Amino acid sequence: MFDQDYTFENPQRYKSIIKVIGVGGGGSNAVRHMYELGIKDVDFVICNTDVQALNDSPVPNKLQLGTGLTKGLGAGTKAEAGREAALESREEIHRLLNDHTEMLFITAGMGGGTGTGAAPVIAEVARELGLLTVAIVTAPFEYEGRAKKEQARRGIEALQDYCDTVLIVLNEKLLDIYLDMDVDTAFAHADDVVANAAKSIAEIITTSGKVNSDFNDVKTILRNAGQAVMGSATSSGDERALSCVTEALNSPLLDNRDIRGAKRVLATVAYSPTKKMKMREQMVITGYIEEKIGKELGAEADTFKLGYILDESLGDSMRFTVIAAGFNLSENGEPIKKLKPFGKPLEQEAVAEVAPKPEPALIVAIPAVAEPVVFVEPKPVVEAPPAPKPRPDYWREDDGPRIRRMVEEFTRKTPSEQDLEAPAYARYGVPLVEMALVLEGEVERYNLYD
Repeated sequence: MFDQDYTFENPQRYKSIIKVIGVGGGGSNAVRHMYELGIKDVDFVICNTDVQALNDSPVPNKLQLGTGLTKGLGAGTKAEAGREAALESREEIHRLLNDHTEMLFITAGMGGGTGTGAAPVIAEVARELGLLTVAIVTAPFEYEGRAKKEQARRGIEALQDYCDTVLIVLNEKLLDIYLDMDVDTAFAHADDVVANAAKSIAEIITTSGKVNSDFNDVKTILRNAGQAVMGSATSSGDERALSCVTEALNSPLLDNRDIRGAKRVLATVAYSPTKKMKMREQMVITGYIEEKIGKELGAEADTFKLGYILDESLGDSMRFTVIAAGFNLSENGEPIKKLKPFGKPLEQEAVAEVAPKPEPALIVAIPAVAEPVVFVEPKPVVEAPPAPKPRPDYWREDDGPRIRRMVEEFTRKTPSEQDLEAPAYARYGVPLVEMALVLEGEVERYNLYD
């Protein structure tokens, strides 16, 4: 099975259009977890350079990478070795994907050898075949060192060159959420996030409902989407709609949970025939999504489709799945730029130094002859006080004669002693009325002593 001329054969008779490939140790573990969950209508494949790891997995579809290069051993945490192994097996990868596959999920642990190096090669082959390709990868812990984080960053950037979208699960978050949990169970939770991502998208395609969403809907949302946010949650109770839509967008292990500014949204609600979704619950879900996109700030999705699925196993519960994408698309639907996945590169970009402003420090005077250097301290610059404002000049040249005339005029109007002897009416020229002109009439006379 692991010979150089190995030809891939799928033991299943039914050929699904969805294929999930686990690359390397971490990716193979995630696919094993999905396989054991019994996700339907999906073909699972594991690819690895390590023959022993392939033999230990219950997943029936297996492909050894680089049989001549690695001789059945691992890549030794070297991404370049993983890449060379995948390039050696490129024809086998091409045959593996060129059956009836239309959508490919690639799972891998970033930072190691096989997953980091081989996953981008598989994505490149998928792009050549025109497959809708989604990568779901894990980022290393902080304690694993700068070299591994840098290798993971480069691997994710390489995946972004060929995948329609890349979802990143942060292993570091396991320490924050499951600190008191045993290691195996904590890593199982991380595998659950990867499995639920693939399962939720696969169900949108393979499960029919009242308002159906099919592969073309998923392709419309995810094709060349760049960054994407995917979430799924199940809840019950009177507030099940609000609860499941809130939990779906708050997975603590996902690198990005913010759907603000999403241009494409595909959502699916699953419920049982015994407790169907009410119009009020639909309004709660769509209203919450629109709020998170930023409708109040003028943001609105170009494409928003909500599908419905009947699932008898849910009972009183409701399951909500959402895929939001198109955050960094231009008007023609092409990605504007790749987003930084996480962390910082080892080589920091050079930052241009800004010349400091000259300070009024000591002036150094160096004479032509060899004499002691003289430090001349500059005299402090004292600003001159502002010139006083001119005071208004109220004196005029003709004020003296004018005042004298005023005094003389006042003096002339002052009555003399002779004038004071004359009656006032005579001095002021007040005419008197002759008594003869007063009409005579009866006059009653009274005396106070009468």
